[in-house]
Amino acid sequence: MEQIHVSADFIFGTMATDSRRLGYVRAELAGISHRYRMEPSAPKAGEPVRLFVTLGPSITADHVSVYYTTDGSEPAGQRGQSAPGSAVAPGHRIASQWDTLLWGYAEEWMIELPPQPTGTVVRYRIEAWLSEGKGSLWYSEVIGATEGDGSVIGQPGPGDHYLREMGAEFNLTFYRRPRTCAYRVGDEGTPAWLDEALIYHIFVDRFHPGPGRQFADPPTPMGIYGGTLAGITAQLDYMASLGTTAIWLSPLFPSPSHHGYDATDYYSVEPRLGTMTDLQQLLAAAHDRGLRVLLDFTANHFSNQHPIFQRAISDPTSPERDWFIFTRYPDHYVSFFGVHELPQLDLDHPAARQFMIDAARYWLEQGIDGYRLDYTIGPSHDFWTVFRAAMRTVKPDCVLLGEAVDTADVLRSYYGRLDGCLDFLLLQALRRFFAFDEMNASAFAVFLQRHLAYFPTGFALPSFLDNHDMNRFLWVVRGDTRRLRLAALCQYTLPHTPILYYGTEVGLSQRRDVRHADGSGHPEESRLPMLWGEAQDRELLAFYRRLGAFRRSTTAVWRGRRTFSHIDNQHGQLAYTCTANGETWLVALHHSSQAGSIPLPAGTWDIAFVTQTAEIVAGKVWLPAYGGAVLRQLS
Repeated sequence: MEQIHVSADFIFGTMATDSRRLGYVRAELAGISHRYRMEPSAPKAGEPVRLFVTLGPSITADHVSVYYTTDGSEPAGQRGQSAPGSAVAPGHRIASQWDTLLWGYAEEWMIELPPQPTGTVVRYRIEAWLSEGKGSLWYSEVIGATEGDGSVIGQPGPGDHYLREMGAEFNLTFYRRPRTCAYRVGDEGTPAWLDEALIYHIFVDRFHPGPGRQFADPPTPMGIYGGTLAGITAQLDYMASLGTTAIWLSPLFPSPSHHGYDATDYYSVEPRLGTMTDLQQLLAAAHDRGLRVLLDFTANHFSNQHPIFQRAISDPTSPERDWFIFTRYPDHYVSFFGVHELPQLDLDHPAARQFMIDAARYWLEQGIDGYRLDYTIGPSHDFWTVFRAAMRTVKPDCVLLGEAVDTADVLRSYYGRLDGCLDFLLLQALRRFFAFDEMNASAFAVFLQRHLAYFPTGFALPSFLDNHDMNRFLWVVRGDTRRLRLAALCQYTLPHTPILYYGTEVGLSQRRDVRHADGSGHPEESRLPMLWGEAQDRELLAFYRRLGAFRRSTTAVWRGRRTFSHIDNQHGQLAYTCTANGETWLVALHHSSQAGSIPLPAGTWDIAFVTQTAEIVAGKVWLPAYGGAVLRQLS
């Protein structure tokens, strides 16, 4: 097999390397840290709420105050005195703890807020102050960046120096300011349909050009290939054959790019993709087949060609100037990772916030069933709390899934604010074990146990093996479809909704790595046109069709109580039983270049599903290299 260059996974953002993670954590812990820690995480009517705040070693304060409102207004106050229209709750010191990373003592505080009726949005700000001093310090967050030298502007924080190395690496200046937090009382939970869903992820320009049309052949993958909404409609039966119950479309708003994450209009369809009529026909045809349709929605930023931004930079008196954070008007402003073409909206500004909420409501009214929310960690939790409540008033069973490439505690902080987050942490573990061989079987098993136990019931964590921003799984394993099948079997037998990235099921890979030889990133390499007809790997497609049908018909496998029955690091083996509704199933995964066997628990077992072949002999299931199977206990 031809040798190809495969780069290590690059997880976009501030958590890409160990050094960045360390700097990020130190910067946060040095100041006032909250991270939306609260009990209960999703309060019901009549339940008081306890907020937890940590003061880093450099925070000189002997009081913590929380100012809050319940009428939607901005909370305010200072040094323990609330402003008119706001209430105040005092903090109580509950522990002092040593922090070796910062070489000093931190203090843990708790603040209790009173119960509220269902539907109430509680907005709050956190202040720390010293009784013998003057002024106060506020809980703040880095809310964005602009081009710069690694410095931090806005409200200074004691941990800002930990961010400078990362900022200098990317030529960024970070912008920090106090932030309002929020939660909503009476979380209605995640819509039931998502639990049994199987999502097919489509990059619209790359999926299908439409009946009677051919893909274009642009000089680079950055070009336009000509996929359309009509092409998607024509292939709905194909997607349904994979067990798909929902399709997720990449951004379809007008945009100057092939990817669409830089919209110039939130109320129409990009003409090269189709028309509003095409979208309505797609929705009608999908819904007739029982398929729901999710849109990719970017609230954090849009194109610098958007008319709103153009008005903001061309007229200093424009009210829309305040929708953005200018560090030096009009050429320097907070943008998505400092990218000049992607100005970031200040979604804590009432008019900007309402604009984005109204746009999202509009598409739900047109029949869209929910959103994958791009770069969720950009807008505040306050924004998402209000956003979700507004979407529920339009469509109570719409689904809102965040893209948060961050720590597990950050993902968990969206419980009660979104329906779930894409599971980038599981993605990394699946690829480390099945693709990169960087994790052994016991480490992978322990990760699964701890990971699945960490998140509250009802918080969705849709899983995936690859996406549009990273090397495809098949590229990483150099085209070895055995490894892909094995990883997919694991993915589809875990509790949360699987996502299948278009083309993975028919052998679509890449021509070049997403990291070129000069070190530059090119995610478009993983967005090549869909394979159709004779170009498809029909055996792999048949496998994915069987796998989708198995997932949908055998819910006990992924819903059941999971127990690991066999772990063998030497032979790369892992097996777990799943028990539910009086049924017991066993998933056997053999991640090795040599054939081998996995012992079965006592009882009579029958093979129900295989990635390649399997045979039961003398109380063991024998599997080929990189083979897997699901077995059902008969007695």
